[in-house]
Amino acid sequence: MTINTQVLAERWAERVLPKVDKGDSLKQDIPDVVEWAEENFFLPETKRPIQLAKHQKEILRLFSQRDADGRFKYTTLLYSTIKKSGKTTISGLYARWAAECWGDFQEVYNLGNKFKQAKQRAFKAIQMSLFSAPPAVRKQWDLQATIMTHTSGSIIEALPISAAGEAGGNQSLTVWTELWGFQYPEALLMYDELKPVPTRALSQRFVDTYAGFKGVSTLLEAIWETGLKGQRLHDELPIYGNDAASLCAYIDTGEAARRMAWQIGEIGEKYYAEQALTEDPINFRRHHLNEWAESQEQLIALPLWDRLEDDIQIDDPSKTDVVIGIDASVSGDCTALVAVTVDGQQVIELETHVWQPPTNGKIDYSQTIEPQLAAAIGRYRVVAVAYDPYQLHDLMTRWSKDYPHIEFYPFPQTGERLQADTALVGRVNQGTLTHTGNQVLRQHVQNADGKPSGDKAIRIVKRENNKPVDAVVALSMAAWKASELFNKPSGIPVMQIRVKDRRVNR
Repeated sequence: MTINTQVLAERWAERVLPKVDKGDSLKQDIPDVVEWAEENFFLPETKRPIQLAKHQKEILRLFSQRDADGRFKYTTLLYSTIKKSGKTTISGLYARWAAECWGDFQEVYNLGNKFKQAKQRAFKAIQMSLFSAPPAVRKQWDLQATIMTHTSGSIIEALPISAAGEAGGNQSLTVWTELWGFQYPEALLMYDELKPVPTRALSQRFVDTYAGFKGVSTLLEAIWETGLKGQRLHDELPIYGNDAASLCAYIDTGEAARRMAWQIGEIGEKYYAEQALTEDPINFRRHHLNEWAESQEQLIALPLWDRLEDDIQIDDPSKTDVVIGIDASVSGDCTALVAVTVDGQQVIELETHVWQPPTNGKIDYSQTIEPQLAAAIGRYRVVAVAYDPYQLHDLMTRWSKDYPHIEFYPFPQTGERLQADTALVGRVNQGTLTHTGNQVLRQHVQNADGKPSGDKAIRIVKRENNKPVDAVVALSMAAWKASELFNKPSGIPVMQIRVKDRRVNR
């Protein structure tokens, strides 16, 4: 696409040196957002313009109300509903409408709590819409990786979080994706810097998100509460207008938020039943009910844990491949050793041992970990030992020299631990973990909370300082390492296990 720079320069001059009365310019006619969308916003799935649901039309028209002077009635818009309800499409639609219909030289910015998210959500929805549009529409835009330029001089750009870099901007519209994740000082400052601009006739801020974590997602929490303090604007839909804050908030929660056609009826029921089984409860409530979560909640519900207990017997332990997880302390916490094996997709806890430090004393590894580890190596075909290197580096280094055929793996306590903890919760929810019913392990499960980290990750933490969770941590490391080793194409463990009266030979 070729942009006529002379035309742009003339339009820019007209904008900064208006020849009409300012009051009249504010009252410029712009297309109705719903009518424009249903003629111009093409969907990649159908290659046809979007057909908005009734509730989406109502929301968009309330969001785009204008006062008598031509300005928008609300400068901040909150569109909050459950996952897979078209939030990204709606925010992308609104952004393109602003860039194409609000006048020349509009500046529209897309932001996420990470730069990748800024490019992948509403910004990508706009790109896909333009790729799906007729050639005449596509030719009006120059599409680049992080910026799109219209023949009118308007731009749509995906921005990284950089408050200093965006200070003093002249934005028409900013689109904020998943604002629950804006928890850090730089992101909060960025939100403050990119306020709607009072010198522009038309300037707004559009937030699309689902609920966050209480006491953590403080920016979204404040906007959400401010919205709910406003006046209810619609008899059927939970839309609120807070005139003092110039905020219009659509906040849809619970099963009532399932308003899209596919979310209702047999298809929707099946989908949500599957999600309830496969997602941890914290994220299910946030994603599929749009309900706020505590920053820390019970990691595993005991009824879910108890249903996984089984009578496990091994015909030949010496032919059973086993991974051991060890979480160790000296004086402050317990020390735990957990042995697991794998049968297909099922991780099976075979035994758990926990040692308490003596009063005013320290745990003696030579009397605890070492004899139990030696016994396990003598009983099973131990292929790996996953351990917390903080306390066990020297001990495990020595053992690795004595048993070179075993992988002694210092388990990273940051990223990989997070993956392991999240996977353990997933296994419990999906029923792909079996345990022996060890009561100490059960107590540690009861003591454990899950602390969200990012959108989908969960980390095992103590509910209280005096409530040990070391056995759960050892199980998490062992299960993750076993799954990694035994799911490799190069090797499948040979085992003979009876779970109840079912014999498995591999």
